[in-house]
Amino acid sequence: MDITINTSSPEPVYEQITRQVQQGVTDGLLKPGDALPTVRQLADDLQINRNTVARAYKLLEDRGVILTAGRRGTFVHDHAEHEVDRAKTRQAERAMRETVRSLLGTGFTRAEVSALFKDVLAKVKS
Repeated sequence: MDITINTSSPEPVYEQITRQVQQGVTDGLLKPGDALPTVRQLADDLQINRNTVARAYKLLEDRGVILTAGRRGTFVHDHAEHEVDRAKTRQAERAMRETVRSLLGTGFTRAEVSALFKDVLAKVKS
């Protein structure tokens, strides 16, 4: 799997790496046990600071997506797909909570928010 960086993107580089690794897991391009490049190798390949890659790997490890095994390397965790799904669900829940709080703060009732959500959901095309 190739990781590419868009330096003109407002998304920080470490988040671009994190997102692409997680997407690779979701898409099946990265499977449990697959080795990832070393921090040094990926930093050299992308021509970025090693600390940026280390930050992305640390975040991915904290999320349970990868496992760093010292000198043996860094690998996709056995439960990576489940952990990526959980992280996406938590992110969606956070966004929804913020939206609901905002709507309630502007005077909508819970019933109105629920009805509005159902209406919008019905109109959105996948």
